[in-house]
Amino acid sequence: MLPTLRPSHLAQLCSRQSGLLRVCQARAAPLPCPAATTAATTPLAPARFHSVERRLIRDTTYPFPLYYHLLPSSSAASHIQSPPAPKTSSDAHSCYALAFLPTFPKHNRQIIGFVSHNPANTELLVRPNKFTENEAFNAVLHALIQEHLSKDPMVEAVLQQQLEGWTHIADYRNPAPYGRIPLPEDIFGSVQIVDGVIQPSTYQRMPSHRIVSSHGLFQLSEHLHEKLVHRLQNL
Repeated sequence: MLPTLRPSHLAQLCSRQSGLLRVCQARAAPLPCPAATTAATTPLAPARFHSVERRLIRDTTYPFPLYYHLLPSSSAASHIQSPPAPKTSSDAHSCYALAFLPTFPKHNRQIIGFVSHNPANTELLVRPNKFTENEAFNAVLHALIQEHLSKDPMVEAVLQQQLEGWTHIADYRNPAPYGRIPLPEDIFGSVQIVDGVIQPSTYQRMPSHRIVSSHGLFQLSEHLHEKLVHRLQNL
């Protein structure tokens, strides 16, 4: 059982960085063949739309670039292990791969998860009942957190007040109220501090953390998110 953190520690760890929320507007365009590349950046559509099904959509509600890639029904993307289709014909749907990269995923590990979408609906949103986690991505995520958390400015702020014990690495999508511990679904994991120094080897993933909750998709600090995107680009 982990020791309870002091209120000041949790408040500093879970506070959002200024300027984190930013919204990007764009229009939809067909997704090029995975084998084809272009130098120009293609305008994309927001996740909320009122039109026909699109191959590539950009979510304008998330603080970092986030994309929905329509998975083809053919074997054109056989390297992508998508979830099984609904068992009943009444659940006619499309399946989108959710990713931080605008190009169609080359590896299954680049996919955050899969979003089921009924083309008859006019909105495409990430909700727990429409989302399937991708454990291959989860492994990359937690390995990245463990490797780079000691340089995260938000974690370093905790070290200014806490010299010993364990601290939580919190999800920024739902910061806990002052003096409270985040919900288990909003804690990536915990790590030990010894003599004011983070011990990355002690990082323990929180099994109850949810990639998508009722508060939306997980959110890392800006520092860790940049490291994650760089890692995904180089897979």
